[in-house]
Amino acid sequence: MTEMMRLDRNESYWMLDGELVEAARVAGAHELSTYPDYDGLKEALAAYAGVAKGQLLITPGSDAAIEHIARAYMGAGGEVMLPVPTFYGYESILDRVGAKIVPITYEEQDGCFVFPLEKTIKALKKGSAKVLFLCHPNNPLGCPLSNEDISALVVAARESDTLVISDEAYFEFSSGTTFLPYLAELPNLIVIRTLSKSFALSGARIGYTIAAPEIIKKIEKLMLPWSVAHSSVATALALLACADKVKVRRDVVIAERAHFAELLRAVPDVVVYPSETNFILIRVPDAEYVRDALLAQGIHVALGEPMSRFPEAKMLLKNTLRIAVPTPDDLQDFITVLSRLFSK
Repeated sequence: MTEMMRLDRNESYWMLDGELVEAARVAGAHELSTYPDYDGLKEALAAYAGVAKGQLLITPGSDAAIEHIARAYMGAGGEVMLPVPTFYGYESILDRVGAKIVPITYEEQDGCFVFPLEKTIKALKKGSAKVLFLCHPNNPLGCPLSNEDISALVVAARESDTLVISDEAYFEFSSGTTFLPYLAELPNLIVIRTLSKSFALSGARIGYTIAAPEIIKKIEKLMLPWSVAHSSVATALALLACADKVKVRRDVVIAERAHFAELLRAVPDVVVYPSETNFILIRVPDAEYVRDALLAQGIHVALGEPMSRFPEAKMLLKNTLRIAVPTPDDLQDFITVLSRLFSK
């Protein structure tokens, strides 16, 4: 087993092979004396996502995009619909801008998490909320919205002035459902994506926002100039040029995710939830004990319950652990350590 396994931060830490790591290293090693130019990266990302350049904004990670959107559209006291549990960063960012969060809780049915579609549509029709914030696929639950969910939400959103935001950080690890095809017919739609997960570039901090040009311009006004470094731009361009090779490596992670889930299901008392991300959520009898016991063996996993402050979401996450897919070499070691905890 490696000296330490960091499986608590949803990093695609082993996805890039030696060839891709070298391509990224060489690309990012030059030009530090001038301010970066983003036109080339905008063109590459627009081509990759299949959108126009004017519909795209580069940000230092998707977290920055969330922050800028919150400041642009969510004033003090404004209601924001938030299906929970969800990415914990939303709650802290929305608190900073003074937004009023209206939580709508997922449900668990037959070993799967179910998006609260009817409740969300009802809240949309009510019309009091300025924004609907969606995490798709969901972090920490791992589940995506279905095409039927998305279509129903789009129909409801057409009849309201609510801004719909779909944070699709894990899109490339999913079956591919997305709000992006509705961009032309839904002017109040924003799609957020990132290279952190799908291109294993968490440290480069490359996020991008896709929306109508007028929305992009409004958000861009809040950004600091040259907020993404030369080295990050060059690295992103290098890996986008190798996108087919990156996909091959991503498919390896997806295959290992399925293998990991199969091995986890064989461990007594472990409930494994379906995932379309680069992590898996499990439920165990005593999550804090398991988290601490794994940490004593040098394995870091994330405790689910503290990821939300809302009681219903915390209850849904009670005794859960979120675990990034380990390397093929570490996977069996992880299962061995976990199995020992449940054999005592």
